[in-house]
Amino acid sequence: MPIRDEKVFSDEEWIAAFSLILPPDRAREEGLGFNPMPDLTGFETATGAELAAAPACGPRSYSGDLLDLLSLVSDSCAERAWRLMKISPEEGAVRRDAIRLRVEELDRYRQEHGPD
Repeated sequence: MPIRDEKVFSDEEWIAAFSLILPPDRAREEGLGFNPMPDLTGFETATGAELAAAPACGPRSYSGDLLDLLSLVSDSCAERAWRLMKISPEEGAVRRDAIRLRVEELDRYRQEHGPD
C-alpha cells in the first residue's frame, strides 16, 4: 500500500523554523507541539481502494507562511515545502527571499524594542 505514515519535516526542522521567529524555549515548545503526528503520504500513487481504506481523508494541510518559514531551515526543507505548495523552485526562491526579509525585519524590531 503506498499510503504510509512518515514525518515530512522532523521535529528538529520545526524547532529550527520556529527559532527564527520565537525565543528558544518557545520555539522548542511550538515545534514539538506542531509536529506530534506523522503525515500520511503516498496519496499521489494510491488506488481508489487504497484511498478508501486510508485512516484519514488526506494529507495534513500546511499554510504557505509555515512552509515558507520551513524553507529557510535548509535547502532540503525548501524542496519539500515547495513540493507541498506545488510551486517551481524559481517561485519558491522568490517566496524564500520574501520570508527571509520578513524574518530579518522581525529580528531588527526585536533588537530595537526588546523580545516581547
